[in-house]
Amino acid sequence: MAQFIAFDKNVEILGLPILTTLESFPAYYRADIERLLHENNLMNLAPDKWYKLQSYLNVLKAISTNYGENTLFNVGVEVFGKLPFPPDMTLKSALTAIEAVFNAHHRNGYAGEIKLVFDEQAQKAVMELKAATPCHLERGIITAAARRFIPPNAKFIDVQLDKTKKSRLDGADSSFYIITWF
Repeated sequence: MAQFIAFDKNVEILGLPILTTLESFPAYYRADIERLLHENNLMNLAPDKWYKLQSYLNVLKAISTNYGENTLFNVGVEVFGKLPFPPDMTLKSALTAIEAVFNAHHRNGYAGEIKLVFDEQAQKAVMELKAATPCHLERGIITAAARRFIPPNAKFIDVQLDKTKKSRLDGADSSFYIITWF
């Protein structure tokens, strides 16, 4: 399944992540983003109300087209930065929490799933995301989590899309992200 296409047309997303996306843009972009939201029937947004996931994905696709993939990455970084997490979380618990947040923000059908393989000794983790959200946004979210909760013994942490496997950029069902630190 390619990016920007919901697995199930009935899936809804909570208004909070949509509002957080809007808030991640500088003020001079807000009017354009609000126009995109309006064009996709995402009006009068409230953090605790539900909206069609496909409408939100349409907005993300337009953002990618109009502003580029790096913008989606930066939105992902900003979105994660606005999430309230306890300061004493570990990298593993933060990456695991991404799945819990994802599940809490979707309802009414299959929105996707997240799997984590974490190897503390090898200083490597692999996250598989089977979702309709764009890869660059996801990498931004994972990167923000990795930077915020870098292991205390690490000086460097990196998040990359696994180029040895097909990703949703290539039309695959899942994308794999490799998190390494040393």
